[in-house]
Amino acid sequence: MNLRPYQHQLITDIRLQYQLGNRSVLAVLPTGGGKTVCFSYIAQAAARKGNRVCILVHRQELLDQASRSLGGMGVQHGIIAAKRGMDLSHAVQVASVGTLSRRLHLLPRDFFQLLVVDEAHHTTAKSWDACIQHFHAAKLLGVTATPIRGDGRGLGEHYQAMVQGPSAAWLTDNGFLAPARVLAPPGFSSTGLRKKMGDFDMGQAGELLQQGQAMGDCLTHYRQHLSGQTAIAFCCSVAHAEAVARLFQDAGIAASSIDGNTDSARRRQLLIDLGTGKLKVLTSCSLIGEGVDVPSVGGCILLRPTASVGLHLQMIGRCLRPQPGKRAVVLDHVGNSLRLGHHLEEREWSLDGATKRDREASPSVKVCPTCFSTCATLAAVCGECGHEFRAEVRELKVVEGELKELAVTKRREQGTAQSLDDLRQLAKQRGYKPGWAERVYQSRLAKR
Repeated sequence: MNLRPYQHQLITDIRLQYQLGNRSVLAVLPTGGGKTVCFSYIAQAAARKGNRVCILVHRQELLDQASRSLGGMGVQHGIIAAKRGMDLSHAVQVASVGTLSRRLHLLPRDFFQLLVVDEAHHTTAKSWDACIQHFHAAKLLGVTATPIRGDGRGLGEHYQAMVQGPSAAWLTDNGFLAPARVLAPPGFSSTGLRKKMGDFDMGQAGELLQQGQAMGDCLTHYRQHLSGQTAIAFCCSVAHAEAVARLFQDAGIAASSIDGNTDSARRRQLLIDLGTGKLKVLTSCSLIGEGVDVPSVGGCILLRPTASVGLHLQMIGRCLRPQPGKRAVVLDHVGNSLRLGHHLEEREWSLDGATKRDREASPSVKVCPTCFSTCATLAAVCGECGHEFRAEVRELKVVEGELKELAVTKRREQGTAQSLDDLRQLAKQRGYKPGWAERVYQSRLAKR
């Protein structure tokens, strides 16, 4: 198989880490960079050397994607999934982590020599950890675009070394990812939203969005920036996704919602229809953030606020698969880009955990007031419409008067205010907050 040069380099770097004695390696490559191709190539090479390989995934779409990739290379493989028997005669297996974790008692601990964990930012979850601990002697390869968890927990407890491919910005500049406009229309505020498990409360957020103008605006902005193109809308709940789909349907735009209760055949057909353009808008709640590869998708509609950098980048990545002449559009109606940064922003990944302060640090992003495109904070001109960002100029007012030793004067005035009424009068003159006079007076009484 002909690998891209950067994919070949990533595989070389992975092998080097194993040669240096590391048993577990985490490989990082942005969404759309070809992670599946890389680990399929490694699995094929390992099998040729007589090793048994298991590729762990957690969704049907990811299982199908890995199976297609291996099949395209001519690699015979088995599939371990619910309601299916296990054909362990093949050296390479693609396994649903949920199913495998329930069948561990059927497999010897030394059965596999290499475990590949797709979407490895999930590694610390219970079912994943159970599989890794069972096959503890096997080498471990994790692959992900976002080596970070919303709770800040590091991946270093499972991986000894990390290798990184090129950045999303480099992949975009070199034509391996589609360029994208990121528009952040005003109108939504996350102030007051509760958090659960490190992210916003989706129930509360869904109610807020269905009541506010974002529901109507997503249709308006779709027509303005994506009319006729296909798009994926990320929503807060199943009810929210269904409501957004109805909004588009009522406007004569082919749309449908998808969720965890949608049967696998229906899910596959909806993705096929999205790929052909028969379906224009597919709305989803927590189902197609990972493993969906539909290059024809022209844009993403973000209607799910998140505090997770990983989820933020995964959602936008769904529309970045390149096609000739394609320029994707991201309609961020919930301010994720302002909270978490532009998807092309350079990021420093680490196997160590991140503190809450680091996770909530403000990114250097601002929004053009003319076209709503996101820009770097220091940008002088909007790259989309040419709007010039001008610093606010304030005129200096000149007031005649004499200089006074202000600090000394204030202390003297406060010292001469003996009674509580005097202190209250002084507080009123200076514009102090209510309660200042009482605190000063009580402090004086305590010293007597």
